[in-house]
Amino acid sequence: MSDDESDQKPGPREGASIPEIELDIARTREQFKETLDAIEDKLSVPAHARRLKASVKRRLDDDPAPVIATAAAGVAGVAAIVAGVVKIARR
Repeated sequence: MSDDESDQKPGPREGASIPEIELDIARTREQFKETLDAIEDKLSVPAHARRLKASVKRRLDDDPAPVIATAAAGVAGVAAIVAGVVKIARR
């Protein structure tokens, strides 16, 4: 923590004018809004899905082989799990 941060106390600065206080309030509101937006973005499932989709699309455009191989391995894995469940269910 720097000296500037440790010297700051909540509330208006001593001797601050009304316009300075209003400016501080506006800055604080903007910082709070940015913080809330960042939290919302981190917790947003649709935002994560969009980023994942864009990432996969970029990788597919760059070099499709690893993406296709990963997808094929995933499909094979799911098929093996389904086959195992069906085998167990038939016992």
